[in-house]
Amino acid sequence: MIYTITAPIYIVFFATDLKTGRFIRTMTRHRFNHAAISLDGMKTFYSFSRLYIDHPMISGLVCESPKRYLMTGKTVLRAYRIDVDLETYELIQSHISEMLALRDDYVYNFISCGTYMLGRRFCRKRAFTCVEFVWDTLVYGGILFDNRHHKVGVDSLENELAACGYKMNEGTAREILKRTSWGDDPYLDDFDGRIAVMREASRRLYRMVRG
Repeated sequence: MIYTITAPIYIVFFATDLKTGRFIRTMTRHRFNHAAISLDGMKTFYSFSRLYIDHPMISGLVCESPKRYLMTGKTVLRAYRIDVDLETYELIQSHISEMLALRDDYVYNFISCGTYMLGRRFCRKRAFTCVEFVWDTLVYGGILFDNRHHKVGVDSLENELAACGYKMNEGTAREILKRTSWGDDPYLDDFDGRIAVMREASRRLYRMVRG
């Protein structure tokens, strides 16, 4: 008998307790407002989100600590476990590592958030929403089909994973997530004053529009 060695990838959907999270859920009428991918048993998460808690416009590729979701105790999450062969796992891991090496060039795709309501995805090079990043990473690994020119929302991704029958776990962040360090997550860091914040936010917006 031939055994295939597998490794787990977790796709996690969050209903966060920040004002932006509640606003997104109100606009989309979805239960969850954020998506991320974990390669280490939910000790860290890769996603596109705000880098700093006080500056939502400075957003891009970030390695999130679970501490982001343990701060209020009100975050609810739903996690899907996808067991893949080692070749697929290493492919996805390498893909994310290559993106992280250029993380300053990656920005949040705010325009795509607006066109989502029109049923379309606004594609820009190195610009993603959280769910676009997760979807494209799964496409890159051969787990999902390419959907680059149609809207990619939390609901469509979550429904796709549910239909595939992947193992799912749901609960509060405090029930599911383990306490770890902040690691490379700059969430609580300061960002050198208002002028620096405006300059960096403008740079990222320009990068998003330019494509």
